[in-house]
Amino acid sequence: MLLRTALCFAICAAVHGQVLPGQLDTQISVDDDHWRLSISPYLWLAGTTGAVGLAGHEAQVSSSFGDILSHIKFGLMGLSEARRKRVGILVDFLFIRVGDQQAVPLAGIPNGVNVEATQNTFTLSPYLAYRLYQNDRVSMDALAGIRYWHLGAAIKLNPDPIGGSPFSGTNNWADGVGGGRLQIKLTPRIGAFFLGDAGAGGADVTWQAVTGLGYKLGKSATLQLGYRRDYVDRYGSSGFIFNMTQQGLILGSTFEIN
Repeated sequence: MLLRTALCFAICAAVHGQVLPGQLDTQISVDDDHWRLSISPYLWLAGTTGAVGLAGHEAQVSSSFGDILSHIKFGLMGLSEARRKRVGILVDFLFIRVGDQQAVPLAGIPNGVNVEATQNTFTLSPYLAYRLYQNDRVSMDALAGIRYWHLGAAIKLNPDPIGGSPFSGTNNWADGVGGGRLQIKLTPRIGAFFLGDAGAGGADVTWQAVTGLGYKLGKSATLQLGYRRDYVDRYGSSGFIFNMTQQGLILGSTFEIN
């Protein structure tokens, strides 16, 4: 019963992620009256640990990135950022489907039964960013937004000793989140980035922390290597449980459109 958000596996053409730093060029004036857009396809090599539950059944989960990658069916993720003067608008999108993944046997199910799970995860996270400070080397943004979640899962037993599988269900919620982003230009081509946010709402608590380095290839392209860790703790209706930590390396790139 792996309701899985652990893998942000995406090579997408759409977007600048909340997990990525954006342009390393902090010399853009906060008085610039033109809209600027950046997009960042990336891959998150994430593993996961925690607990999930559905309809009164709960299971412990511990999966490496390799475990999840071998069962991924489809992934699409990204976020775009548009900025003008001090204000930025970010919209993050994620859809991922993981199928036929081996799960921890459910309570009361014989050990010889094969348990497989299929999970669909969709999140949409619009953010408003406000630039608090900027000079030639450093920029600091405050972030505020909403993270909407839709999780679906189906559990299949083979052979089925209880005649009641597959179990299936969905859960939806939204969390308000706030945080900040710091970008530092270390050299003309190398920069560091730090991002964090936290919040609650439908979940009791959710947070994420990201850090990494970027290397500027040219005027409008940057490569990034970073590390991200996030956590969500959700106890919903009808016995739904999603208490999960996911973490791993980020490989990505950012392209400035204009």
